Amino acid sequence: MCIGTGQRIADVLKMKWGDIQDSGIVLPQNKTKKDLRVPLTSHLSIALSNTEKRSVFILTNYRATGPWSYPGASDGVMKIRLQIGAEAYDIHALRHTTATELCLAGADDETIAAVTLQSPQMVQHYTRTVRQKVHALRSKDFRD
Repeated sequence: MCIGTGQRIADVLKMKWGDIQDSGIVLPQNKTKKDLRVPLTSHLSIALSNTEKRSVFILTNYRATGPWSYPGASDGVMKIRLQIGAEAYDIHALRHTTATELCLAGADDETIAAVTLQSPQMVQHYTRTVRQKVHALRSKDFRD
């Protein structure tokens, strides 16, 4: 959900099934209070269609009585990180991954900001390490 939407874990944990409208997720972003509409990626759409609706919340707690808590989500992600040897990465890194993947796919800063609702400065910060690669790959077209 974090990679597919590009949102902070706090926002993802509050997402409800009813927030899915017209092949996207619509909700106010918690930190900025700005209204957000993010189209569902094909991978996220498939994952959601295969997910049992146990609560109004997409990511629900064990008893399906409310949203999954931040500590619960953090612990769950840590278990997976330990299994795959990715202890150095945290939940917030998934938001970074979204910005990076969009940049690699050729999205401009305005498009990345539209998905993540980040400031232009944060988009630049999140994508700085991949920009050189993106620009170098584009230059091949000019050199061929």
